[in-house]
Amino acid sequence: MIDNLARDLQLLQRADWLITKMWVNVAARHFGLFAFAGLVAVFGLGMMNVAGFYALQVVWGPVWAAAAVGIADFILASVVMLFGRNIEPGPELELALDVRKMAVAAIETDTQELKSTLDSFGEGVRRTKDTFSGLLEHPLDTATEKLLVPAALSMMKGLRSKKA
Repeated sequence: MIDNLARDLQLLQRADWLITKMWVNVAARHFGLFAFAGLVAVFGLGMMNVAGFYALQVVWGPVWAAAAVGIADFILASVVMLFGRNIEPGPELELALDVRKMAVAAIETDTQELKSTLDSFGEGVRRTKDTFSGLLEHPLDTATEKLLVPAALSMMKGLRSKKA
């Protein structure tokens, strides 16, 4: 019973570790893609700054080329961020959550069994204590009740079975 409880607690720990590992993996991918999108956005901002500089220097020439590259960088950064935001853990997360639920249910069952075992053990200890206290307080009554009556009943059964 205690072995089952220990096994179920280990199972719960492993399921929680697996779930945590999956979410950390997703968070790391999110971070990587957001960092890349930020880098692309910085390049886009740099190009927009260059475009603004050229716009002030020359009215229409290389300015629009730099502006177009900067806008394309922002669009690319937006697409990468949208892709990174939509990443979810795979179907193995559902399996890990199911294993976790089963482990929690098994732990609850094991603790209920352990509680009932301990309750029955406590009841046995109480009965033994009552028997000893009764023996100390009323030795003849207790001896008659616990020893003489069962012995007499046993002898009567024995005599009946010999007649039959």
